[in-house]
Amino acid sequence: MKVLASLFVSGAGDDLSAVAGLPIQLAFYKRADFRNFDHGSFVKRLRDEGIKVESVHAPAADVFHDHGGEFIGTIETIKKYYGVDVITVHPQRGTKQHARQLYRKIEERIRELGVIIAYETFEEAGDRRKWITQMEEMHRYFDAIRYDFLCVTYDFTHSSPETNLREIRKFNSRIRAIHLSDALSDRPLSLDETHQHLPLGYGDYPVLEFLKELEDINYRGLVILEYLPQYHHLLKKDSFLLAAYFMGNQEPLREEIFRRRGPGRREIKSPGELRPDPQPPAL
Repeated sequence: MKVLASLFVSGAGDDLSAVAGLPIQLAFYKRADFRNFDHGSFVKRLRDEGIKVESVHAPAADVFHDHGGEFIGTIETIKKYYGVDVITVHPQRGTKQHARQLYRKIEERIRELGVIIAYETFEEAGDRRKWITQMEEMHRYFDAIRYDFLCVTYDFTHSSPETNLREIRKFNSRIRAIHLSDALSDRPLSLDETHQHLPLGYGDYPVLEFLKELEDINYRGLVILEYLPQYHHLLKKDSFLLAAYFMGNQEPLREEIFRRRGPGRREIKSPGELRPDPQPPAL
């Protein structure tokens, strides 16, 4: 199991200090930013900062962006410059039938690259905007079409706190990456996601139970801390705490989570429990 920090970038001159010396998932957002990105000079900057890219989060492109070979070209560029095996992809608008047809056209090129395309899970509310969003749905569909290079990036705070433990226990064979953070379970869904992607201990999601579940299912993929930008100063500390947790030294992370949650703050353990005070404590 590898612990990574997630860093979104828009240009080759972006600040890297929050993840200096860490293994990361390098994340891109806009397709135009990615096309105009100076990947060559950025790779040198990463090397100089002691940052090892273990995975890449592709920009908001999917197999449906096939005009001029954009999607496969994006995957090839990622492999060329960063050499990673696991690439997280956001599902976009389309249909399962069309996705299968388009993957048939580029199947051999993907296999030659030796990459895993790991689709990120989203809340059910995203179903109208994305062709596939749920972990069970992904497992059943990817198994049915028999493309072993299609896998899952499970986003913990895109899931329901009442069901995510059961979900990951039952459907986990295709998970290659996990986006880990905390969230406030009593907040409505919002496009800015300000109630999600919080540092561990700033919400009420069952973080510690989820980590135990990962150990119980013998998960061996990537665990990626994905925090909102205002919390990037905590990435180094939390990466070390999480790595120590998986190495058997679990108390420091437990203590930090309990300290951040403060008196009376606890995780949601079962449906119907009262939510704690939704305001994250200040460090």
